Amino acid sequence: MLKNNNSYQFNIDKFYKNYLKGPRIFNNRDALESSYIPDDLPHRDSQIKSIAEKTACALLGDTPPSFLCYGMTGTGKTATIRYVSQKLAQQNSEIKPWWIYINCNIVSTPYRILAHIYNTISRKEKIPPTGLPKDIIFKRLLGLLDSKIGNSICFLVLDEIDILVGKKGGNEILYDLTRLNENLDNCKSSIIGISNKLKFRENLDPRILSSLGEEHIVFPSYDASELRDILIKRAKIAYQENILKEEVIPLCAALAAKNHGDARKALQLLRKAGELAERGQNIIVTAKHVEKAQEELENDHIKEYIKGMPLQAQLILASIYLISRFSPEHIIISGDIYDVHSEIRGLIPGIRELTKRRISDYINELSLAGIISAEVKSMGHYGRTKIIKLDVAMELIGNVILEINKFQGIMNYKPAFLQADKVKLKNNIFKKLI
Repeated sequence: MLKNNNSYQFNIDKFYKNYLKGPRIFNNRDALESSYIPDDLPHRDSQIKSIAEKTACALLGDTPPSFLCYGMTGTGKTATIRYVSQKLAQQNSEIKPWWIYINCNIVSTPYRILAHIYNTISRKEKIPPTGLPKDIIFKRLLGLLDSKIGNSICFLVLDEIDILVGKKGGNEILYDLTRLNENLDNCKSSIIGISNKLKFRENLDPRILSSLGEEHIVFPSYDASELRDILIKRAKIAYQENILKEEVIPLCAALAAKNHGDARKALQLLRKAGELAERGQNIIVTAKHVEKAQEELENDHIKEYIKGMPLQAQLILASIYLISRFSPEHIIISGDIYDVHSEIRGLIPGIRELTKRRISDYINELSLAGIISAEVKSMGHYGRTKIIKLDVAMELIGNVILEINKFQGIMNYKPAFLQADKVKLKNNIFKKLI
């Protein structure tokens, strides 16, 4: 039993018994996961055709070209690649291509990329997480490709490939991978890069661009009508019949269309709405469940975004939060944030002072993310300044900041200019002399 401060006892055994007796909403909820590959991918015929044309020669043992796929988050890039790879594997051909997927957001160093490829192919002998020289791993990998894959094709899919560019050794490992075929005797390889950044090619090393960036496929964002078609097909697999109210799918599609046509967001909404109905022991999923799901997913997204921000950006947000908390009516200008940041950074070891320009950059980033608003106002002969407001619930911001270990000691700090008995002179805070 779990007991909270209100002396309420949660009976977990009773909860599970009631859950099993409750209405069945889902038939296969995994069909609403972005990783689920259906038998049909609506509105991606052009991209499927293009990828199929580029990869078909692998069935004859010939080397397919390397290429890049671009598109916003949730436009079906990875799903389409996986869909084509499954179809390619189903063909009656003596040559069965290998597909190795690498999420560069997780496997992001040259050593780990090479080790991941090697370990995925070998399955028995493993490259250790650290410790070997990169050239030794590379040599071992070449031998393994020739011996294990032989005369077949190895497709290396680098998801979020843009993360590697600019990282130490990133361009080097991309160059090495695009030149694999020059060092192989039997196996042939093809690199498929996936990126959310449409201008990614502009940042590629010219040597890599000549091998990887000459061919590319663009994935446009879905509109509300296309998202509706996707959800209708998935809902037939995921839900029991007559569970969804008529307005549920159009609402999920419309909300996701506002978010750059993100199919992943649409699927998350549809699944979350069903789970909320299930928890409430409801037999029908309604628009109210979708609206509640939207609210919860937005909060989860904001939490993840803030937790993933650089420490200095988190500290800027904490500065805005503290001013808003202790003086809700105060009109926050960029100068206030600079002052408060200077104060609270001194309470945290190892945090360096930022210039006003850098703080302004972080404010712009927070504004673009929709966490704050930063409206530029003219102050007459005093010049121009930014009026800052939180665009997210204070309670949510406070809870997330509180989870950041280094910030535990600043959450109750009241900025000096809001303290009646304090004055700030030349970056030092003193008690007022009364």
